[in-house]
Amino acid sequence: MVYVFTFLGEFGYELFNWQGVIRKFAGTIDETDRIVCCSRALVYPLYDTAHLYLDIADAPLFRRSRACCYSATVGIGAPGRAVNRAFDAALRASLRSFIADRIRSARPAWAASDRELAFVFSSSRTAVRDFVFGCDPGRIEHDADIGDRLELTGNRYVPLVPDLTLRGEIERQIGFNLTEPYVLVQGRQRPVGPSSAPLPAAAIVRGLARQMRVVRLWFETGRRLDSFSRFDPRTDCVDYHARTFPEQACLVHFAARCVFLTEGDFGSHTYVPPFMGKDVVAIAPRRVYEPWRGAIEFWNREVFRFGGQIIPQLAEDVIDEGAGGT
Repeated sequence: MVYVFTFLGEFGYELFNWQGVIRKFAGTIDETDRIVCCSRALVYPLYDTAHLYLDIADAPLFRRSRACCYSATVGIGAPGRAVNRAFDAALRASLRSFIADRIRSARPAWAASDRELAFVFSSSRTAVRDFVFGCDPGRIEHDADIGDRLELTGNRYVPLVPDLTLRGEIERQIGFNLTEPYVLVQGRQRPVGPSSAPLPAAAIVRGLARQMRVVRLWFETGRRLDSFSRFDPRTDCVDYHARTFPEQACLVHFAARCVFLTEGDFGSHTYVPPFMGKDVVAIAPRRVYEPWRGAIEFWNREVFRFGGQIIPQLAEDVIDEGAGGT
């Protein structure tokens, strides 16, 4: 059997309750079985147990969608709306053909033309033996909690290992050796979802730049209504424009410090350093932190057990104390 796991939704759910389930499942398959993992933004470092990783970012219907929990939708509202259920069915049908073609093009030795492909999509709750993957669109409120109700026993987490073959190209673009100390700063904004007062990003960067070189990570996936990281133009720091997860992970790996900003909601970019065994100072307004405070404590205690933690810092305190307090 070839199991084809395809993730359609938001990165945080992929990190906390998808890639870990696949990793645990991979330890139980027969030696003749194979695992194909499909996602976007080249997140292949998450899928160390896969026999093949395929990126679906260029699939036409997928590019038109926006991420919502475990699903891909086409409009505002929950995945359970009729229009989004219809889109999900069409998207899954198109991706079956898209992925099957990509597997044939990759020509792995195990991909015989008559070998059955068992598709498992994140947008549909699917049980495979004793493992449960994804979430049904109509049960988002009940089953999609990745906070303190996260199912730990169904996941196997390991430290994420970055692809360091990208180091040379990144160094060429930023103009210095990554072993030289720097603070990595990444932001988070999104045109949909909760709103909050903008963070004083320029003041925070100025304060950090007085202590150490600052690299500001600009990040956009190109997917409709995804969160992004952008900054006002400045001359006292280095900017790096990334489009993929491996670039981000490489910069996180070498950073002396990670200081990530998040507006509107608590962004999934803040989870990356702790999954790599590194601390991240996460600066957010009070109204962003309050709904997530218990979840952060839970993740730090139960999930991030590789040497790194999320260190919460209120934007209001940074403003009161001065940006140098970060």
